[in-house]
Formats: sequence, C-alpha cells, structure tokens
Amino acid sequence: MFMPLIRQLDKNLLNLAWSLWTELGVAGVKQRHQNVLILIEELVIFTSVLAEVDPRLRDESLDWCSQFSHFVSVSRLRSLMRDFEELAREPFSRYVSSLNNIAKTSWPVFIDTPPLKIHLSGKSVLRPHASAALLNIRARSIFGTGARADLVTFFLVHSNTDFSIAEVVETGYSKRNLAEVLEDLHFGRLFDSFMQGNQKRYRLSKNSPLFQMLNPIPEHAPSWHLIFKILLTLRACLHRTANNAETTKVVELRNCLKEHENALQKLEVTPPLFKNNFPLYLEEFGQWLLEWTASL
Repeated sequence: MFMPLIRQLDKNLLNLAWSLWTELGVAGVKQRHQNVLILIEELVIFTSVLAEVDPRLRDESLDWCSQFSHFVSVSRLRSLMRDFEELAREPFSRYVSSLNNIAKTSWPVFIDTPPLKIHLSGKSVLRPHASAALLNIRARSIFGTGARADLVTFFLVHSNTDFSIAEVVETGYSKRNLAEVLEDLHFGRLFDSFMQGNQKRYRLSKNSPLFQMLNPIPEHAPSWHLIFKILLTLRACLHRTANNAETTKVVELRNCLKEHENALQKLEVTPPLFKNNFPLYLEEFGQWLLEWTASL
C-alpha cells in the first residue's frame, strides 16, 4: 500500500517545488504561487531532499542558485539546517557540494560528498519585480541579504499585527541579532515600538513611503519552515516503514504526528483521528496527506 502512496506523495511535492521555483524564474511550466510568499532557504533545503527523485528539478534549481546566490542567506541556511539536519543532512550536502563546485560559492556542507554531474541550462532569470511572490527577494535587493530584509518581509505580510522579539525568531535569526536590527529599524522610523507589560513589541510604521517600493505584497505567507519539516518527516517515515507490518507503520506515523502536533495546530492542519482498524486508519491517513499536499 505504501509504495503507491509514496509515489503520489513525491509527485505532489515535486509539483509544489516546481511551481515555487518557476515563480522565482526557473525554466519550468508549473506556476501556481504568484500570490504566495517564497522563502528561498527553506525551498533549497526541501529541493535538496527531492533532488534524487527529479534530476531535472535539481539541475534547474541549481542553475538559478548559481546565478542568483547573492540573494540567498548562507547564515540563515546554516541556522535552518540545525532544525532540518537529520532529515536533510546528506542530500543537502550533496546538493550544496555540487553548487559550490560549479558556482564557486561557499554554502555550508555537513557531510563530505563528491559533487554530482550537473547540467546547467542557463535559462534561469529573475521574475519581474511585480511578482508578489518575490517580496523577500525585493527586500533583500534593498536591505541586503540578512535579518533586515527578512524582518521587513515578515512584518509586511503580517502588517496588521505586532510582535515581540521572541515571536519573530521563526525568521531564522538569534534573538540578539533580531533585537539589534529591530532597534535600528525603529530608529529609522520604519517600525513603531511600545511596551505591553514588561514586553517590548514592534509593528510596521505604515506611514513610511519606503514600503511602497516593495509592493505588491503577497496575500499568502505560509510557514514553509513548518510545512516542509512536517512533510519531510512524514515522507521519511513512509520510506522507513514501507516494508514493515501495519502495526509498525501506525505506531511510527502516530509518533511523527505527535512530534509535530503543535506545528500542525499552528498551521490549522488536522490529520485523521486514530482508529483501531489499522487498514482503515492507514487509508484515511494516506488520503489526508495527499489532499493536503495537493492543496499546497
């Protein structure tokens, strides 16, 4: 049962990755995320794991990275990989070794692995600046590739909400770094700040004309970090238990879902309720997983 599920899951994940990369400017045909924020570091990690399934996606995404690596935050990649490491350490290292070899970049590698033979098409471009999905790329072109641009991006897609420093750590930077940058942006009148109890909070200063330069703002800003981690965890679980008994499959899947229970709640994604009828539960789980990934 699991092999057809794994194949269809990979198809859904590849469709998602292709659409995101095509929106960035890769030579692809699937493009469904024009109004969805793209965060390149999460996409690179996600793609590195799928690379063995689709060598063309690997090569075309590396073609983009080789031309536009200056828009990728190496420090943020390293920070995110601390969370993804067990899921992506080897494929990520293989992917990055190949990029470092062809583009003379210095992205982090966690396992010594020989570079792959890559065919670069040279067809990658940067999509027009009018694409809402490329908000973070536009912000980085103005503020530099780092915490300033990523904080501006985060606040722009959550413009009606205020945040404490602890609530923006999901951007992938240390609290100390975020505190320094937020104070700088507040001093520059790009952010307002106020005290709520003993907690300092920040919100976007909507009067700043600078932010008009970054329009359009995407309507959707998924938590790609959480989404990709959950999906790669479940994918690894399916592969690991493909030849095991149903009991083992159910136990492993329930453990994975329990591990990510808070993240699933934050994403407002609800997996099927457990059933003592294992075949029925596995069938409902597979249907839920495919429907969720197709909806992304």
